[in-house]
Amino acid sequence: MAVTFFIKSKTKERSSVGVSINFDGMDRIVLTIPDLKISPCDWENGRMITGRGKQTNYKIQRNLDSFKDKVELFFKEFTHINGIKPDKNNILQYLKSNKKLTDYLTPTSIKLILPIIHEIIEKRKSGELLNGGKYWNVKTLQAQTTTYRSLLEYQRKRKIKITDNNVVNLDLILDFENFLTKEERLKLNTVGSRMKNFKALLGVVQSYGIIPINPFKTFKIPIIKEETDSIALDDNELRDLTHLDLSDNPKWDHIRNQYVLLCQIGTRISDFKMFNELNKEDDIITFRNKKTGAEISIPIFNEARIILNKYEGQKLIQSDESEINREIKKIGKLIPGLNREFIEEYTLAGKKVVNFKKRYEVLTIHCSRRTCITRLAAMGFPPHEIMIISGHKSIKTYEIYIKVNKRNVLKAMIEKVNQRSLEFNKYI
Repeated sequence: MAVTFFIKSKTKERSSVGVSINFDGMDRIVLTIPDLKISPCDWENGRMITGRGKQTNYKIQRNLDSFKDKVELFFKEFTHINGIKPDKNNILQYLKSNKKLTDYLTPTSIKLILPIIHEIIEKRKSGELLNGGKYWNVKTLQAQTTTYRSLLEYQRKRKIKITDNNVVNLDLILDFENFLTKEERLKLNTVGSRMKNFKALLGVVQSYGIIPINPFKTFKIPIIKEETDSIALDDNELRDLTHLDLSDNPKWDHIRNQYVLLCQIGTRISDFKMFNELNKEDDIITFRNKKTGAEISIPIFNEARIILNKYEGQKLIQSDESEINREIKKIGKLIPGLNREFIEEYTLAGKKVVNFKKRYEVLTIHCSRRTCITRLAAMGFPPHEIMIISGHKSIKTYEIYIKVNKRNVLKAMIEKVNQRSLEFNKYI
């Protein structure tokens, strides 16, 4: 029962009557019915004993039933109008107001949020809404569309509508995060990405004046994220990949050449097309990267020049990104070093998952960028110089790309310690 009554004392001659309001998912409310004292012998099974000669008890019970109906009707109407269940404070404020339900819940012009979000995304796709004077990145729009679909599914599963009234509530935002985690069973970083997009889209909705606040900022809701396990090729792996004989497979040879080139120049795949289009007679290629608009300068090292010379001055035809990601794993399987075990850890549906894989199984285009940055850092180049190539605007984001090869570090450590031991034992 959502609303139940009880007597405060069974031993006193006259007892107050208490009420427990306990709707599913809401903090329990316990109140005392004002100006009411009854005899415990007139109370049984949570209600007044009525019948012949009990007219007074009948009137008291009728008032208790009216109170119960009042609370339950408020709960129902509040949920219908706002698209979300009332909380403890909503019910207490209504009871304190002493207003009729029709006066208290005066219908306002409810605005549905998801049609507005859908319209924003579509206008961005068409170019009607630009991003700082530029067209929106296709991947960004795809991520926003995926977030929109998750919100639609959340509405369907929760049997509610997300409105300008309930979207500013902390409970709804946290419940959506919980839905993505436990019911959609997404990885923690995927949940974080959806929440980040939701936050950004609500920022636009707020700028339109549709909602008074962005709940993410008002309630300081953090965007969850965990460090991803990925690899950077060490010198031996990159050397073996570069010199792998693929003459009998032109398709793989071309994909390998692109991948090695990316490992040498460190550019994002979104900027690879621009790099390929530009004249590379000079040793330094400068242009603005597509993601941030920052100027980057790409030095053409000897290893990169060797790859470019394979095409005898012809423009390198770029393969599809998904094809490179798929085929480079098959090529990587041929490299001994990439057959070493790799432990992949991540959070899925709120639980830690540990997978044992081979290094080639996690080889992607993104690893090539990490490889370039990590190799330059290992050679002793300072971050501010490497960031000229990578295009990072902050040390924090730059450092995420540094993947120290623990195996190489420990091998060098063993070598140094063993050498010191030999020197020490000379004198024994």
